[in-house]
Amino acid sequence: MVVKRGRNGALAQRGTDRFVSPSRTVKTVDTIGAGDSFDAGFLHEFVRGANLETCLASGNLVGALSTTRPGGTEAFRDLAHRKDFLEKP
Repeated sequence: MVVKRGRNGALAQRGTDRFVSPSRTVKTVDTIGAGDSFDAGFLHEFVRGANLETCLASGNLVGALSTTRPGGTEAFRDLAHRKDFLEKP
């Protein structure tokens, strides 16, 4: 089970194992599409066999990126913005 908690990050539970991942602090412009972007980031790693911690971190990162531009997908279209965002720790 995976629970998205917005600015409180996300958590996943498998059996009795629980994993928590903090959100990334960003200047939010628009939250439309953040949940779908989280799902895409999580699943991108999940289908590659990554552990749940990596999946959660990827989901949080991509979800946060989506909120930095209006409209849910604009942050992904701006290559320079996307690369800069994803390269920051």
